[in-house]
Amino acid sequence: MDTLSVQLTKLYENRWYDFMAQLKAAALDKSLQDPFLISLALSGQEKPERERMQREMGYDAWYAKKSTAEHEDWYSKADVKVMFFGKEANGWARGCDVGELMEAYEDFLDDHYNAAEGYFYTERLKPGNRFMRWGINGIMSGIRDMLQAYPGKRAAMIWNEISKLSARNGDGGAPVNAAIHEIERRCFHVIPKEVEILRPDILVFLTGPGENIYYDYIKENFTVGEPQQLSGLPLHDVAKLPIEGVKLAYKTYHPGARGTTEEYHWQFYQAILDDIKANIDELLQDKQ
Repeated sequence: MDTLSVQLTKLYENRWYDFMAQLKAAALDKSLQDPFLISLALSGQEKPERERMQREMGYDAWYAKKSTAEHEDWYSKADVKVMFFGKEANGWARGCDVGELMEAYEDFLDDHYNAAEGYFYTERLKPGNRFMRWGINGIMSGIRDMLQAYPGKRAAMIWNEISKLSARNGDGGAPVNAAIHEIERRCFHVIPKEVEILRPDILVFLTGPGENIYYDYIKENFTVGEPQQLSGLPLHDVAKLPIEGVKLAYKTYHPGARGTTEEYHWQFYQAILDDIKANIDELLQDKQ
């Protein structure tokens, strides 16, 4: 059976050439960052060790070794799997084909993410990266804390973006317009299949409040029921989303929202964590 990463590779490659042709035909290929692709095949090696092993083994042999199922165990064997969605990538422009872009994702996690414990090394992130510092690390720390009552249980996260395309904006990224998003929707509608392949228990959309454009993107990708209130907080700020085929899903502000503090966001993270805790027994029981 194919590894999860091979399944993702096939998913992307089946749509890639038509997608790229459509972007090029619209003269958009130079104005966009590279599409955001995800993968699980981590080497467990930081950059200096990776480069040394690639020289010693040869790149193809090294990559084949790290592409086995055991290199996905950090995620596939976790008891609680969480997929975090941001808006669109910021400063993600490296590579020109599916393999290179998936490897860019793998290298980023190898260099910045503690896969065994489920958190990003804050000292290795850019100071302004509140998405990972506050959002992912904050919520994952709360899940790790609640799992202390369940010896041997472990959580893992996968990072995704609800828009696979982002506009170039200097060294960073920016939202795409409706016409560009329509090309993604028609030619590279992969998020539902990513979720089907990776089967996360929890989705967390750090995509902004209310019914903004990113909520429209969520509804393009998932069958969403009526949002539910959490801890008496306004639905505009944080909501539980009943999503068909997903055990738990939530939506709240992007941590990079201007003029906000970490304390401000934590009231929403805590509401999410309280609801996860109320459902954790059932979630873990499903794994037995």
